[in-house]
Amino acid sequence: MEEKLTRQDAIKGLRQEIQNIKRCQEMAGEEFGTEEIEHFRRPLSIEEEQVKKILLSWGGGEDGYKLTFKDDELLRGVYYMANWGEYAEVELSEEELSLIQSVYLYK
Repeated sequence: MEEKLTRQDAIKGLRQEIQNIKRCQEMAGEEFGTEEIEHFRRPLSIEEEQVKKILLSWGGGEDGYKLTFKDDELLRGVYYMANWGEYAEVELSEEELSLIQSVYLYK
């Protein structure tokens, strides 16, 4: 049985990556390219996505939807709530995505 990744796993991974990038910067100087540095991880790709935010309320609390698109294709969406430093989101199902898109982003 596989263990699920946790937020702590992601934080640990981020810290390690930042440490590696800083080490690479120190090692590189002006004479070396990043391809010559052992810990540098060359990205597999750099991709752009567009997020459309549908704001339903704001002020003392905020909620709405965030829909993520790539090349005009809807990839995913979340319903979110935020209030004074707190934030939570719920992934939308395919059915919910379709409904939200048809209601709020009709053409």
